[in-house]
Formats: sequence, structure tokens, C-alpha cells
Amino acid sequence: MLSSLPFWRVVAKLWRKYRHFAAAFAVFINGLLIFKNIRGVSFSLSAGIEINNALALDWSDIASGPWFLLGLFLMLNALGMMFRARVAWAVAVFLLVVALLYTIHYHPQPHARGIFCVATLAAVMLLGRDFNRSSATADGIFAIISFSVLLLYGSFGTLYFGSGFAPRINDLATAFYFSVVSMTTVGYGDIVPVTESARLFTTSMIVGGITVFATSLTTVCGSMIRRGIDKLAQRRRDSMVRKEHFIVCGTSILAMGTISQLMQKGLGVTVVAACPEVELAQLEQKVGCELDLVSGDFTDNAVLDKAGIADCQALLALSDDDATNAFVVLTAKDMNPNIKTVLVVNDARNMNKVRQVKADVILSPQLFGSEILASVLSGETLDQEKLSSMLLLSGHGLVK
Repeated sequence: MLSSLPFWRVVAKLWRKYRHFAAAFAVFINGLLIFKNIRGVSFSLSAGIEINNALALDWSDIASGPWFLLGLFLMLNALGMMFRARVAWAVAVFLLVVALLYTIHYHPQPHARGIFCVATLAAVMLLGRDFNRSSATADGIFAIISFSVLLLYGSFGTLYFGSGFAPRINDLATAFYFSVVSMTTVGYGDIVPVTESARLFTTSMIVGGITVFATSLTTVCGSMIRRGIDKLAQRRRDSMVRKEHFIVCGTSILAMGTISQLMQKGLGVTVVAACPEVELAQLEQKVGCELDLVSGDFTDNAVLDKAGIADCQALLALSDDDATNAFVVLTAKDMNPNIKTVLVVNDARNMNKVRQVKADVILSPQLFGSEILASVLSGETLDQEKLSSMLLLSGHGLVK
């Protein structure tokens, strides 16, 4: 299917499909760069395990504790981004901001790692819509991990900046207490940051606590609410009688306009959209009325069968991709040889190839627009009959 498309369109299609991997990889590299900065630290994890009483350890010796955890969590968070987890994206934005502040504080002059961190943060925020997947189980586990790592980050960081607080913090119990108080924004005032570094770190804890708590709550609860709404909507859609209707495959501008016009004329329309069910409500908002929606791959026999292809009047393949439109028509004719099909060609260069599919009507908006423009410029009179003829002939008419 991709072989029939121009090289640049293949590259663009692959980029849209896999660009979240690039964002996840960039976040992972940021974590590795933090590890590189703290390389050579004398603290040994095995030595800490051998201590019988952890409270007796001089925790201030763990000089790179918070930065180690920051780098580690950036790398772990990249794994969640590979699966397009929404909560992983939100936490990654926060962690990158913290990493950027850390870099600016210790490298006031322009630094390669700081520039890369800014570029990564900008890219991750621009690609925010790509991270739209959520499930109660996965998000719950990730929320617990996020909270645990943030708590460790706060505790180790407070110990690291212990001398910057009044009174001074020298033990793990006090550091843990201050971390919880700061992340929950309670702020009793018994321990106060007095140095610039301590204040900056405390700010990161407060912002981190708000981010993790709010994101985790909305993501976990939101997915549960969405599932409930989807079940109600699905029962409504399943109860609709799909007979003598039109099936529209695609959510392009042409498709949405066609759907709106058909419904205004009182005709039954079933829309097949290749998008998650959670986004189907947005399609109804665009049209401004309730739609009979089916979520799934246009070319999947089961999806078309669910849309009622056996009893429909016609199928309209109106997506933005010519190859997909052609394959939809082939699949539909294989399932129902008597079905009437309409196929739109977005790129006029694909006309000869698409014509081999033998759709009943082939429309080319590009050719139709060029014919109208040429007629207007030449002074020809355009009436309704002339326009209808030009539209039907834009794809060289009915294919026999």
C-alpha cells in the first residue's frame, strides 16, 4: 500500500505513526545525560544495604541522590511514553522542567545539555496529542510508581540540601516528613528553606506533588468515567436499526460536510471512523447532532459488517488517503457485490490507479475545482445541470 505513494508521503505517514518513539527516546537520553553528570560518585548501593539501621547512615554523603533519581525516573518514564500513556507524558513534562532548572542552576552559561533539554521539552509538548491512551490499571500502577519516586526524590533531595534549611535537616525521618508536608502543600512552617538552592528544590517538590496528584487522579478517574459513558453510548448505537442507510468511511472535511447534508435531508447515515471511541463524541460536536458511529478500521470486514454493509444503500469512501479509499471499496464489493460505492480521489495523480477499483462513482475535488476555475475564467455560464455534470465527470464519470 505504501509503495504506491510518493516517498515524502511515506516518510510523513511513518513519522506520524512512530514520532512518539522519537519523543520517548529523547526523554530517555536526557536521563542518561544526568547519569553522565553524576558519574564517579562514591556512594555504593551495596554499602547502604549492609547498614542495619538506615537512620544511622549519614545521608548527607549521598550527594547525588535526587539527581540520580531524576535521571532514573526520566528513563523509566520513557517506557510509558512508548505506549502513548497520557500520564507518562504529563510526568515527563514536569521532569524535564526540573532537569532544565537543575541544568540552568549549575550551568548558568549556555550548555549543550540544557539546549537539548529545552528542545526535548518543546517537542514533547508539541506532540502532546499523540499521547492519548489510558487505562485504569496501567494508570493506577504508573501513578503509584510516580508518587513513590517523587517521594524518594523529595527525601533524598531534602537531605542533599539539608544545610539550606532552618533548622538543618540531617536525618531521613525529618527529610521524609518535610517532603510529605511540601508535596501536599500543607506547609506547617516548622522547617523553612533559607538558601537559593533549597528554595528552588522545595519549589520543584511542590510543583511535582501537584502535578503527580492531579494527573494521576484525573487520568485514573477520567478513564473510568469515559468507559462508563462509552458503554452508555455503545448501547445507544447498538440499538439503532441500520437498514437502507449510507455508510460514510472517513472523517475528512468532505466527509463531515457530506454527513451533515445527508442528515439534513433526513437520510440515515452510519459513520465509520478510524479513531478511538473516546474521540467519537468530538465528531458529533463537529456535525452538531447525534451520529450513528462505528469505531474501527475501514478495511476490516467485521467493522463494515457492524456498520450494516449488507443492508445499506451505498458506501462512501471519503478519507484523506487515496489508497485507503480504494481498499475500502474493494473490501465492500467483496462483501456485497451489489453495493453502490462512491470513492473520492484526493490526489489527481492517483486517478488511473484508483479507476481500476471500479467504484460506481469516482470524484476528484482537485479536477472539479480546476474545471470550474477554467470555466469561470473563460466566461462560460455555469448552471446547476452543468455543475452536476462536471462533478460526476471529475473522476471521468461512472465506471462501468
